[in-house]
Amino acid sequence: MPPIRAGIVRRFTRVVTFQLLLVGLAAALGTWGAGWIMKEMLVRQALSTEAEYFWSARANDDAFPAPDTRNLTGFLSGSPELPDDLRSLSTGFHEMPSPDHFSVVHVSERGGERLTLIFEGEQVRSLALWFGLVPLMIVLVIVYVSLYLGYRFYRGSVSPVVRLAHEVENLQLESTQHPDFDVSDLPQGADREIMVLSGALKHLVERVKEFIAREREFTRDVSHELRSPLTVVRVACDVALKEPSLDDRVRKSITKIHRAAAQMTNLIEAFLLLAREPDRHIESSVVCLNDLLMEEIDRGRTLLEGRSVSIETSFSDRIMVRAPERVLSVLLGNLLRNACTYTDEGTVTVSISGHCVTIEDTGIGMSTHDQDVAFHAFSRGSQARPGGHGVGLNIVRKLSERFGWPVSLTSSPGKGTKAVVEFPDAL
Repeated sequence: MPPIRAGIVRRFTRVVTFQLLLVGLAAALGTWGAGWIMKEMLVRQALSTEAEYFWSARANDDAFPAPDTRNLTGFLSGSPELPDDLRSLSTGFHEMPSPDHFSVVHVSERGGERLTLIFEGEQVRSLALWFGLVPLMIVLVIVYVSLYLGYRFYRGSVSPVVRLAHEVENLQLESTQHPDFDVSDLPQGADREIMVLSGALKHLVERVKEFIAREREFTRDVSHELRSPLTVVRVACDVALKEPSLDDRVRKSITKIHRAAAQMTNLIEAFLLLAREPDRHIESSVVCLNDLLMEEIDRGRTLLEGRSVSIETSFSDRIMVRAPERVLSVLLGNLLRNACTYTDEGTVTVSISGHCVTIEDTGIGMSTHDQDVAFHAFSRGSQARPGGHGVGLNIVRKLSERFGWPVSLTSSPGKGTKAVVEFPDAL
C-alpha cells in the first residue's frame, strides 16, 4: 500500500505558500534587475553617447564647453574645478558611492585632452523606484489578491470533501454506540458531485450495516442451533462411557467422539463471541494457561496414534489470563492440533516462558508463500492434509486481534513450524 499523503487542503496551502515565495523572489530579482539595467545599460550608454557628442563638437569648435546640466557635469583635464580624487582615474567607467549620494564617472581622452563626466545617480534611484519597484508592487498586490481569492474558492469547494473524509474516518460500523453516518450538515452551495458522493456514501454505509447485522444474526442463530445436537451427543457419550461392559475399542471411539463434540462446542462459543459487537461486555474468568494446555495436550495425543511423535512440555512459569476459557481453548487448541496433524515423526513441544506460549514441532513446515497466506480464510497450504477446511488459523487470527494476543508463525520446509502467542496482560 502506498504511503498516505497529506490532506488536500494542507497540500494546496503548501503550494500557495510556495508560489507566494516564488513571486516575492521574482519581485526582488525584478527590482534588482531594473536598477541594474538602468545603471549599467542606460546610464553608461548615455555617458558614452554624451562623450562622443562632445568630442565631435570639440573637433569643430575648440571653444565648445563641457556638458553642464542638473544631473551631468563635465570637466576638462585643465579645469581647476575638477575634484582631486577624480584626477588620477583611468579612462572608462567608475562608480563613486558615498553615504549620501551615488555617482557614475566616465573618463575619456582625445588629442591630449581629457574629459571627465560625472552623472549623479540619485536620479537613477528615483527612476528605478517609480518605474521599477512601484509597478512590481502593484503586480504583487494583484497576484497576492488573486491567489488569496483562489485559495478561498478552493477551500470552499474542497471543504465538503474534507467533511466527508472526516465522517468516513470516524465511522465505526462494528460499534453499536456510534452515531449514524450523517452528511446533513454539509456547507451550503456544495457542488452536485459532492451531493451525489455524500448520498452514495450514506447509502453504502446503510447497506454495510444491514449486511453486518444479518451476518451476526445468522452466526448467532446457527451457533445456537448447533449447540443443541452437540449437547445431545456429549450427554449420550457420557451415558455410554458409564456402561461397564463396553469394549475398550468402542470406549476409545466414544471418547474421541466426546472430545470432538467438546471441541466443536468451544468453537461455536468462539463464533458467538466473534459475532458480538466489540463494545459489548464479554464474560471472562481467570484461566490458568498451564492447566488449559494440559487438557489440550490430552486431546492432541489422540491425533498422534500410530505415529512416532511425542508431546513434550516446558513450563518455566505458571501464568494466568483473564479471558473466556473457551476462546483460549479454541485459539491454543487450533495451534496444537495443527502441530500434531503436520508432524509425522519427532516431537511437538509446548512451552511457557514469561508472557508467551510457544508451540513448536518438527513437522513438514511451510514455504514462504504458505506462511504469507496461513491466516487467510479457507487458505490451505501446498502440503495440506485431508479433513481440514482452512479456517482454523483464520479463527486464531480473529481471536488474537479481538482480545489483543499477538500471534506469530515462523517455519522452514522440512524442519518444522513455531507458533508464538503473546499474552501482554498475563500474570
